[in-house]
Amino acid sequence: MEIHDVLKKAMRFSVPEIGERKSTENLCRKIEESFRKVAKGYNVKAVFCGSVAKGTWLAGNKDIDMFLLFNEKTSRKNLEEKGMMLAKKIITNLWGKYEIAYSEHPYVRGFLADHRVEIVPAYDIKDAGKIKSAVDRTPHHVKYVENRITENQMNEVRLLKKFCRGIGAYGSDLRTEGFSGYLCELLILEHDNFENLLKEASCWNPGKVIDLAEYYDSEEKTRERFPHDPLVVIDPVDKNRNVAAVLSAEKFLLFVKKCREFLDRPDIEFFEGTEETPPTMSELRDNMEHRESRFFMIKFRAPVIQEDVLWPQIRKFRKRIVDLLEDADFRVMRSDVWSDGVKCILVLELLNDELPKIQVREGPSIFDKEGTRGFLQRYQGYNIFVEDNKWFVEYSRKYRTASELLEEFLDNSREVLKDSGVPGYLAREIAGRVEIFRDSAVYRLFRRYEPFRLFMKNYLYKNLV
Repeated sequence: MEIHDVLKKAMRFSVPEIGERKSTENLCRKIEESFRKVAKGYNVKAVFCGSVAKGTWLAGNKDIDMFLLFNEKTSRKNLEEKGMMLAKKIITNLWGKYEIAYSEHPYVRGFLADHRVEIVPAYDIKDAGKIKSAVDRTPHHVKYVENRITENQMNEVRLLKKFCRGIGAYGSDLRTEGFSGYLCELLILEHDNFENLLKEASCWNPGKVIDLAEYYDSEEKTRERFPHDPLVVIDPVDKNRNVAAVLSAEKFLLFVKKCREFLDRPDIEFFEGTEETPPTMSELRDNMEHRESRFFMIKFRAPVIQEDVLWPQIRKFRKRIVDLLEDADFRVMRSDVWSDGVKCILVLELLNDELPKIQVREGPSIFDKEGTRGFLQRYQGYNIFVEDNKWFVEYSRKYRTASELLEEFLDNSREVLKDSGVPGYLAREIAGRVEIFRDSAVYRLFRRYEPFRLFMKNYLYKNLV
C-alpha cells in the first residue's frame, strides 16, 4: 500500500466525526454556562485548554480541560480553596460526579455525559517564563498553538498522535515517558505535516534540537542547556523549558525506528497498534535458560498513590537495589520494573549470584604516606600484601550470595529502608513484606500474571535499532 493511501485511511479513524464534534462542543458550552453561574462575584475567568481547545483531539477522546484563572496576587491557599469549590459546583450543577485528583496542587476530575472533565485552578500569569505553579503555562500553550495552526495541520497532529499511540509512545505521564499532545502539535508546526516529520525524524540522532522561536543562537548552546535529553524542543512560551523533557531515550529511539520502518513499509498497523500475545511458559523458559544468567524478581505491593508519583519511586528503588548489589561485587547485567498499579515486580538479571568467600580490596600506593597510614590502621589484623606498588587486603566477604544480601536488606524496618535510600512510599510497603523469587521460582510469577509474561517477552526481545 502506498504511503498516501495509508495516511488517508488512518485519517478516517483519527478525526472525530461531525456528530462527535457537536456533542463535545455542546458539552463545552454547558460547562461554560455552569461556570458563569457559579463564578458570579468571583474575580476568576475560565479558559478551555488541552486538545479540545486547540482542535487536535483524537476521535473517541472524551477529555475536556478547563482552567480557572485567578489573579497572580491570590494566595496559594485561596486559589486552591476557591478553585476547588467552584470546580465542584460546575460539575454538580450539571448533575455530574467528580473526584479529587492531585498534581502540584489539587484539581477536580468530573464525569459528564461519558466525558472526563478536568477543572484546574491556576494563576493568570502574563509572562509564561514567570509562572507560580507548573500548570500556569498551559493557557499560553493554547494561545500559541491556536494562533499558528491551520485546519489541515490539526488533522496532521491527529495522525502523529495516532502513530505515537499505535507504537506505544504517546503520553507524557511518568510511566509512558512518551510524546505529549503539546509536543506533537509543536512538531507538526515545525514540519508542516506528518509525512515531512516522518522523513526528518527517521534520521534523528539523540540530542536533536528544535527551537521554533529561535531563542538560542546555535544547537550547541541549546544542548549545553539541556545536555541529557535525547530530544530538545524549546517551549516557544518559555525558553528555559524543554517540552520533550519527559521523553525517555528508549521512546525517542523507538519513534525514530518506527518512522524508518513506516517509510520502508507503510501499513495501517502502525496507527492501530498490534495486540501482542503473551509468550508460552516453554518459550520464556527456553529463552531465559539460553541466556545462562541469574534472574531475581522482587515482588511487593504498590502503594496507593498517583502513577506519576509511583513510577519515579519504583525507578529510584531499582537503582538503589542495583547499586546495592554492585557495591557488593554482584554484577547486574540488566534490570527493569513492572507494575499494574496493584503490585510491582523488580526484575534483576545478574551475571553472578555467588561470590568467593575471600574478598580482595585495592588500597593506595605504597608511596602515599597518608593513604598508607589510614589503610593499614583500618585493616589491621587482616591479610595485607603488595602488588605493583599498591596495597591490597584480603578479608572474609559479608555476603557470599545475592539472596543473602537482598533478604537482609529488604527485611529492614521502614525507617532503616528510607535512611538507606528507598523512597518513602515504597519503604512502607516493602519493609519485611516482599517476596523474592530466583531461578525456577520466577516461573510462578509468569503463571500467575499474564501481563507480566508479556512484559518479560518485551524485555527479552527488545531491539531499538
